[in-house]
Amino acid sequence: MSDRPKPGEGEAVVRFTSKLSEQYRVPEDDLVVPSSLARYGLSEIVNRLLSFDEPVPFDFLVNGEFLRTNVLQYLEANKLSSEKVLQIEYVVALSEPEMKDIDQVPDWVSGVASLQAPPSDWFVAVSYDGTARVYQGERSQHVVRLSDTPVTAVAAVPVDGGRGSHIVVAGKDGTMRCVALRHGENAGTVAAGEVVALRGSGCGKAVEAVAINEDGTLLASAGWDSVINIWNGEVFEAPGASGTGSTKRKAPESVAPKFALEGGFSQVVTCLQFGVKARHPFTLFSSGWDSTVRVWDMAAASCVCNFPVGRPVTSMTVSPGMPSQMATSHEDGHVSIWDVRAAPHASIQGALSLDSSTGLPLTSAQAIHRRLASEVVWCPEDPFRLASVGHDGQLCILDPRSPKMPLQSVRAGGTGRNPVKLLCATWLGRDVLAVGGSDGKVLRITAQASALPDAEN
Repeated sequence: MSDRPKPGEGEAVVRFTSKLSEQYRVPEDDLVVPSSLARYGLSEIVNRLLSFDEPVPFDFLVNGEFLRTNVLQYLEANKLSSEKVLQIEYVVALSEPEMKDIDQVPDWVSGVASLQAPPSDWFVAVSYDGTARVYQGERSQHVVRLSDTPVTAVAAVPVDGGRGSHIVVAGKDGTMRCVALRHGENAGTVAAGEVVALRGSGCGKAVEAVAINEDGTLLASAGWDSVINIWNGEVFEAPGASGTGSTKRKAPESVAPKFALEGGFSQVVTCLQFGVKARHPFTLFSSGWDSTVRVWDMAAASCVCNFPVGRPVTSMTVSPGMPSQMATSHEDGHVSIWDVRAAPHASIQGALSLDSSTGLPLTSAQAIHRRLASEVVWCPEDPFRLASVGHDGQLCILDPRSPKMPLQSVRAGGTGRNPVKLLCATWLGRDVLAVGGSDGKVLRITAQASALPDAEN
């Protein structure tokens, strides 16, 4: 005779599991619970089993997906019997993000980027006033004058073990600008090299997207002329080096692109991102308002993937882990997550070879912003954490395992009928973001799991 408990009417059999440390795990016994229980009720049961004095909010996964209904609705939706043991994994729930204003600049904050490998205390914010502002933690440390015209986007890569960085910015005047920064050696000191302006051979339309690869050897820019220009990364002038060396450098206006990627997009290119060598070597991801995401082979200088995604794309981001995923944000407020299905790379173990046979099936699509979704960014330290910002003033924290709703959503752009437009976001660590918008505020936002109480082994 089986000792398994039998559910009655309106009941179900569940088994709680967890990957938390041993002191926060309950016995993996079969329990009969009311089938009407959802997240809150299940969290109460786990708290009682753990004998917590102060309740801790938990979240629950079934078959790798967050439970967003009650137990009965899940069983019915998946055509499961109430007598079947439902294995439920519990994790600590994400608390409501905490916001702190750290600066007020005179114009729109159009781009933010981390200056070090995460977790990073240093980041840069660029603005429509043509400047880049460098921050350490919650303090503004330096302002670099880049242009007399608005700056629309920024990308950065750390150099010299995180003691410096190279940044590239996009300009409304059709120019990409590059500058080397020195920071982190002495507290509160930042030095900037000469600002180098690079301009493609096109008609000089506004640049909207820039990228720099992980070792800083390649730069990319694109925008309203729909051409992606690729540059060598040897254009940065080290801080304090101008005029001190014996080698004469080329004048900025004489530096030509290494090559141009043409014939792809029919409308403005909105986002560029170089593939990481360990996962997507020698590739450049790009997106545009023609409702496509394209992948370019840097060795062959050609487009190898053309993915129609159904909606104009405002930004895209690639997962830091495997299996490979991609997220896109859209002008109608949607954020979509896609699986990247590709064959293993022939020479780099663990990497994928992207070509015409690569598939991009849709995993989820959430209409989480009431207006245009400005940007979506994947946390480089966590394949289960993304953030999106939009013109509705909302910041949303997402997880691929929650395909129907964000884990958290907070109004970071003020209130009222005409909220502040949030335009950009970047992860500084697994729990920390920097965000900017049309009100000129630079925000530092903490989004972490609720704290667990101390427990004895």
